[in-house]
Amino acid sequence: MRLRPNAVLTVILASCTLSLVAPRTAEAEPIVSHDPMTWVFPWDKTVGRIIGQEADSEGPKSFVIKPDGGALILDQVNCRVLDTDPKGNLIQTLALPAPTFDDIELVNENVMVLADRLVSKTLLLMDLQGHPLQQIEIQGRGITHSGLVTAMIARTDGVWLEVEHRHSVKVLDRALQPCERQIITGRPVANGWNLQGKLDGRGEAIVSIGRRIHRETMRSVSLKGQLPIRRIVWLDMDAKGQVHVVLHEAQFATESPYPVQKEQYAWVVLDESLQEISRTISPWVLTLYDQRVECRLGPDGRMWQMAFDTNGVRLIDWGRGTP
Repeated sequence: MRLRPNAVLTVILASCTLSLVAPRTAEAEPIVSHDPMTWVFPWDKTVGRIIGQEADSEGPKSFVIKPDGGALILDQVNCRVLDTDPKGNLIQTLALPAPTFDDIELVNENVMVLADRLVSKTLLLMDLQGHPLQQIEIQGRGITHSGLVTAMIARTDGVWLEVEHRHSVKVLDRALQPCERQIITGRPVANGWNLQGKLDGRGEAIVSIGRRIHRETMRSVSLKGQLPIRRIVWLDMDAKGQVHVVLHEAQFATESPYPVQKEQYAWVVLDESLQEISRTISPWVLTLYDQRVECRLGPDGRMWQMAFDTNGVRLIDWGRGTP
């Protein structure tokens, strides 16, 4: 399925407004093309879906990769989490108390953090045996309404919630206990840095990195696509300090009703100085099934994508991680 023009979200991961450095344009490396490893989970047999009439259509909202290379897939339609081994075989299913969770993270290798932004407005912590550990309120300092949360980010120092693609709030410390809420611009990454991204309004995307404490932008780069960039799908940094940004590129027709003529995702990898290392093109893009998390980095830096088609859910390992 393809997006209507007004359904393409021009989501902005806002950049710091202080001391901005003029961005340079990255030199694009040749497009990488290879056949990724793919697991397919059939609709209705393995994963649930809702084909919406008056509400949004739903498939699995989110996923996370485990340290062993297996995956946890949030099958919220069936009130459960699917736990797979590194070959994509289903190990177990973990029951959830409600179908309203829409994001999942894995912390300390054995604790799931599940977000329910709209109904209970809480984070639920569960172990990998399905035992609930604790539940905390999302709203508080830095988060006036839980529905404004746009991402959940697990780091070595705790769990952060991104708000309106603009700032992030630390809500759990490294011991996974509620903590004094720290607020930073952008997304937290390693070594006290923060990562920011935004669309420039002219079909390009700007990615910046700076220091959390001083709120300085140290480096910035402007990224171009083969097509106009409509959305920043994901933005993160791996353990080697490489920045990963997934861009939704789309070209619309010039006459009403302005259908999408072509669209794709570009997974761009930048080094520490924000010079482009590689670019991978994925034909799998957002469908009419609502998703919270489409792309992620695995613990070893490998690139993963959860995509939907008529057969079911595709979990795609694009590779490139540290062996």
